[in-house]
Amino acid sequence: MARETVTDDERKFFYAGKKLPLIYIEYLNYLRSVRKVAIGTVQNRKIESLRFLLKFPEHGQRSTIGKLRPALVQEYTIEAARGKTRHQRRNLVIVLRDFFRFLHFEGYTKQDLSKAVPTIVTYRHSSIPKGMPWTVVEQLLKVPNRKTFCGKRDYAIILMLARYGIRAIQLRALRMQDIDWKKRVVRFAACKGGKDVVAPLFPDVAKALVMYFKAGRMQAPKKFDQVFLTSGSYGSSTTGQRPLQDSTWNIVARAFQKIGNETAAPHKRGPHAIRHAYATRLLEQNEPIKTIADLLGHKSMQTTFIYTKSSVEMMRPLTQEWPEGKG
Repeated sequence: MARETVTDDERKFFYAGKKLPLIYIEYLNYLRSVRKVAIGTVQNRKIESLRFLLKFPEHGQRSTIGKLRPALVQEYTIEAARGKTRHQRRNLVIVLRDFFRFLHFEGYTKQDLSKAVPTIVTYRHSSIPKGMPWTVVEQLLKVPNRKTFCGKRDYAIILMLARYGIRAIQLRALRMQDIDWKKRVVRFAACKGGKDVVAPLFPDVAKALVMYFKAGRMQAPKKFDQVFLTSGSYGSSTTGQRPLQDSTWNIVARAFQKIGNETAAPHKRGPHAIRHAYATRLLEQNEPIKTIADLLGHKSMQTTFIYTKSSVEMMRPLTQEWPEGKG
C-alpha cells in the first residue's frame, strides 16, 4: 500500500528551520481533501510542484504568484525537462499543468497557466539504455554480512532480485504462502498490468530463505505474512518486525554504495538496475524473446523490446523472432 513520505526537498525546509510555502501546503490539501486523490498521486505531485516554487521563491506567496507569466512557465518546463527520461518528462508536464490549474481555480492567477506548459515531445525507445554488467550484481551479493540477521535478509533479497529479475514491489508483496516448498516453486504476483511469474525455487534461494527464517523472521508477529520484514530494531517496540514498504530500494542502494556505485543516477542503483541486468544477461545467453518476456512477467513483448536495445549488435540476430519481422 502506498504511503505519503517526506521528500528530499521538504527535508531541506525542515532542516533549515523554514516553513514550506503556504501555496504548496494548500495545493496538497486540495488534492487530499477536495479531489480526494490517492496517496500515491499526492506523493507524485509533491516533487515537481515544490521544485517550481523553489526555483522562483519570489512567486511562491499568495501576493506574488499572480505575477507569473506564460513565458516563464514555458522556459522553466523546457529547462526542467532536460536530462529526464521519457516517463519523467511526461510526469513533469502532468504535475505542472495540474498545479497551475489549481492556482487558477483558487483565483491566485487570472490566467490558466496550465495552457502555457508546453508538450515535451518524446518517443518510445528513442535512446539505448545502458545496462549494468552482471559482474556488478555478483559484487552486490558479496556485500551483506551473512552472519547477522539483517545481512541474511538483505542477501536473500538481493539474491531473489538477481535470480528472478522481479520488481521490488513484487518482492515486497511476496507472501509465505507464495512459496510451495513441496513443489519447489515460487509465485510472484503480477504488477503493472503484467502476468504472474511462477518460477522454480532454486536451491541457493531456498537455502538463503531458510537461513533468514531461522535467524529471526519466524519470531515476527503472526499477522504479517510477507516474506520480508524489517529487522525490528527501529520503530515501535510493540510491533517489532513489520512490512518493508519502500525499504527495499534503500537496502539495494546501500549495497551499491558499498561497492562504489553511489554516484550513479538513483534509478541505476536500485532494484530495477538488477532487473535490467538480469534481462540483459538472458539476451547475452541467447534466450528467446518470448522466454525473457515470460520470465519478466511482461504481458506484451513490446515491453521486453526495451531491454534488447542494451546492445544494438545483440539485437540484430533477434529480429527474426519478432512477429512484425516475419513476412
